[in-house]
Amino acid sequence: MSAPQTRPLGIGVIGCGEIAQLMHLPIIHELPQLKIAALCDLSRSVLDGLGDHYGVAARYRDYHDLFRDPAVDAVVICTFDHGPVVRAAIEAGKHFIVEKPLAFTAQEARPLVAAATASGLTALVGYMKLYDPGYRLALEKIAAIGRPKMIQVHDFAGRFDRYQQLYTQLRGQDVDAALIKAGQQEVAGRVATMLGCGHTAYADLYMTLLMLGSHDLAVLRGAFGVAETVSYAQAVGPTHLMAVLGFADRVPALLEVAFGAQYEWWDEWMTVHGEADEVRIDFQNPYVRNAAAIVRLREAAGEGPSERILPGTPETAFRRQWQHFIACVRGEAMPLTPLQGGLDDLELAERIIKALPARALNEAAA
Repeated sequence: MSAPQTRPLGIGVIGCGEIAQLMHLPIIHELPQLKIAALCDLSRSVLDGLGDHYGVAARYRDYHDLFRDPAVDAVVICTFDHGPVVRAAIEAGKHFIVEKPLAFTAQEARPLVAAATASGLTALVGYMKLYDPGYRLALEKIAAIGRPKMIQVHDFAGRFDRYQQLYTQLRGQDVDAALIKAGQQEVAGRVATMLGCGHTAYADLYMTLLMLGSHDLAVLRGAFGVAETVSYAQAVGPTHLMAVLGFADRVPALLEVAFGAQYEWWDEWMTVHGEADEVRIDFQNPYVRNAAAIVRLREAAGEGPSERILPGTPETAFRRQWQHFIACVRGEAMPLTPLQGGLDDLELAERIIKALPARALNEAAA
């Protein structure tokens, strides 16, 4: 199913918070193949401020109303709870990009994957790092080193307040706090049910894996496929996880994800150790535009060592993601980040958490 190519794709933005304002809206606005057709948010003040800024008259508080707008060909889903909006998008016949995670549990995601596949719609999970030109370059170098001896993925991130001075963001103060809290509690209940009584104490760790670590699961999968085993997991802290994963041909990977580091740098990297060469990808702060991942190669130079640094082409991964989305809608490309990948990552996240020893809630509090 494809949208008309004689006019720009009309994009509805559902959830006009930080990532929508910092990345999606400016990029949609600047790409000639796209047009911001409608906005949806709980905050009337945010809707009016962004609507006036971008010249968008169609402003909705309920995403169901947006889906009935004939000017909307596709949507980007940036809400807190993605699953119900994804379902509504498929039912409405709208192409979409959904920010990660696809849903909060694999059980919720499975019917969405099946429905999207049956619909023929273009449906992408917003794993923008897989579009990063530095990451794409690194995949070529990783393929050249043969079977890895070991893979390491490390993500402590960094400060989440420094980049805000680079942008102007509207923050609505007119949304009922009780409504937001009720939504968060409802999601927490679904997650707790999935984890079961023996692992509910790890709910914060699971959410860390979904909100921060899902990008790391995605870049691992993009390079090596879906992990076959989870041989070890340790909860270092309430939002600090270590795990040992196994990939095809018994290749091991050490994964470490932690939220809360106050570094003045962005601390996220993947290193692939081969028999004679090593490839490292240093990811840049995802909130800074035109900063691609940096690839570092360690290899032989004659009988001695050599190290090369290959900076990725200056580009914003979110922009490349949108360009790929346009090509998919027009039938010119196949989805690089389909919903199945989002489901694979949710299933792996659950396997990692359930590899941890059973623990009661009162033990976690202690």
